[in-house]
Amino acid sequence: MRTMKTMASLLNICVFLLCCSAAVASQGCDQFVAVGGNFIVPLGYKLKTTDKLKWKFNGIIIFHKRPEKLIEGKSDDINDDGSLKLTNLKKDQAGLYTAEVHDDNGLQQDTKSTNLCTLDPVKKPTVNITCLASEVVFTCSHDPQPDGTKQYDAIYYKWFYYDKMISNGTETSMTRKAAETENLLVSCEVGNKVSSAKSDSLTHTCNVKTVKKPGIHGECKDSEVIITCHAPQLPDNAQFKWFQDGEVIVNETETSLTINSAESKNKNFSCEVYNQASSKKSDSFSHSCVGSSKYMQHLLHYKCRMWLS
Repeated sequence: MRTMKTMASLLNICVFLLCCSAAVASQGCDQFVAVGGNFIVPLGYKLKTTDKLKWKFNGIIIFHKRPEKLIEGKSDDINDDGSLKLTNLKKDQAGLYTAEVHDDNGLQQDTKSTNLCTLDPVKKPTVNITCLASEVVFTCSHDPQPDGTKQYDAIYYKWFYYDKMISNGTETSMTRKAAETENLLVSCEVGNKVSSAKSDSLTHTCNVKTVKKPGIHGECKDSEVIITCHAPQLPDNAQFKWFQDGEVIVNETETSLTINSAESKNKNFSCEVYNQASSKKSDSFSHSCVGSSKYMQHLLHYKCRMWLS
């Protein structure tokens, strides 16, 4: 019988603790503090030297002082005004802090309760750059940040040109025209409710010099034709493609294309100049070369022999 009463008592205690925990968890955050930071929990009352003071954390007494005696905690746990000092906060110190004050007549005074939430501070990010055709992607990269799964732990990102904010939201990257951001100092900031950190500034090195439409012409030489792609003011990183009747000619990447004139008769050729910033294609070209003089002499000699015979 005594065992059953003991078990029932333990059950009641467990239920009570669970209820207290749920009540604390259900309350909103009054203050946010970074893990590792310091915080002063306000008393909300002007303490007198004759008052009795208790501080509780989630219902458990952590400090108790009478005018003539310190019962629980250390004297440097509080300030002269009775506020509670928290230093180098840990995650498990998040919760409900309540104070009780009784005057010398034993009357309880009005005090303030504070539900404290702790968050991991963010870490310094870096800006990574990806060059696309005519655009550049800036990405705010960092070591793992607080996961942001709680509503109050959302991570935000800000983007800056020369320390002037241009974007504020939750996107980790932004895409801009490479030409428009040439030589601009770009940085990003990551933050949450308790901390923020900003990256170093840098400029992208994506090639932003665009190519211009190339011209194309051919030169007859013996039994071949040499087709040349002329691109004015060519950027250093420009590359070439060649096309025959709209299809890419594989492995032809030079400024000139040498082909057999007879085999390429009535074919349409074009070239394309491109780099990371742009691409331009020439008009189509069809040559009128008829072959080498030796070939024509041989053909004429053959026809003469046929005629004489």
